[in-house]
Amino acid sequence: MQRRTGAPRVALVGNSRGGNSIRSYIKSGGGADVSHAVLCGVPNHGVYDWDDGLGNEFNGRGPFLRGLNEGESEVTPGTAFLTLRSDGIDKYAQADGRFVAKPGTPTGITAEGPALKGATNLALGAVDHRETAFHPRAFREIYKFIAGREPDRISITPEAEVKLSGLVTGTPGGVQTNRPVAGASVEVYRVSPDSGERIGGAIHASQSAEDGRWGPAKVDPSWPLEIVLTSAGSTTTHFYRSPFPRSSDIVHLRAARPLGPADAGAGAIVLMSRPRGYFGLPRDVVLFDGKEPADVKAGVPTDSTSTLRLSAAEVGRPVAALFNQERIVARAWPAAENRIAIAELTY
Repeated sequence: MQRRTGAPRVALVGNSRGGNSIRSYIKSGGGADVSHAVLCGVPNHGVYDWDDGLGNEFNGRGPFLRGLNEGESEVTPGTAFLTLRSDGIDKYAQADGRFVAKPGTPTGITAEGPALKGATNLALGAVDHRETAFHPRAFREIYKFIAGREPDRISITPEAEVKLSGLVTGTPGGVQTNRPVAGASVEVYRVSPDSGERIGGAIHASQSAEDGRWGPAKVDPSWPLEIVLTSAGSTTTHFYRSPFPRSSDIVHLRAARPLGPADAGAGAIVLMSRPRGYFGLPRDVVLFDGKEPADVKAGVPTDSTSTLRLSAAEVGRPVAALFNQERIVARAWPAAENRIAIAELTY
């Protein structure tokens, strides 16, 4: 970034464990390059504070976090630090160990665990672990801290022409990785917002390069899209997305998980996915095919995916995914052809 822009210093923003890398880099001497560090939902004092598992980076009693937090101030001088946290519903800042598979065991951590002595510390309210970085309120605070003024706007101003590209990464054996996948087919279609049906032929078709990159696809900022990823040995995945108002080169694609025993007998499988947050019940309006999903737990938001299995007679029909103000309509593709549809939420 410094080479590309010529800026003498950069600002770094990290969510969750990404903040551990930022803090470690600055502590190890990289602070001369970093003017501002924003840590969003970062478990700065651990997810738990136990004598067991001291080598784990999430153990506040372990040498990694103790080294980062040593001293009267827990931040490195010369870099301005901001921590953003939830006011009680971050699943990794809980007093009870149920979110680390030890229900009833005190973690030694509270909702204030992400705060650091010497930093500017803000609680954003009822936001979940991911929303500490991706919620509009988080954007406002990040912008103010780095730029020194309020943002001119929170909403996104559409571009006249949008170009989309990104990486194709893999799921070998069902394990998600960030390794690039070459030779994967990517097709992009404009679809109806009401039915999810394709409007015309593919508006983009290409194969991912050796470095995994696909695109660019040129689309209109008002078009809902279906992006089809086909890769050898992987589930053919139909991503349904809301319109992209602006160009992006980080529209990364990864095939859906392989079909498993729980999918046996299903005619079609449709997922509702929220990569930039969790589903909070009763905080949010969450409706999948007209019903509140049974596989989303109420209380502290912990689930970001819901699965709908349909009969063979329902293949091809539309399925609506509604999360607060965002609504995506996907189509049910035949599981017999090793296909899965994902209604991937933006917000």
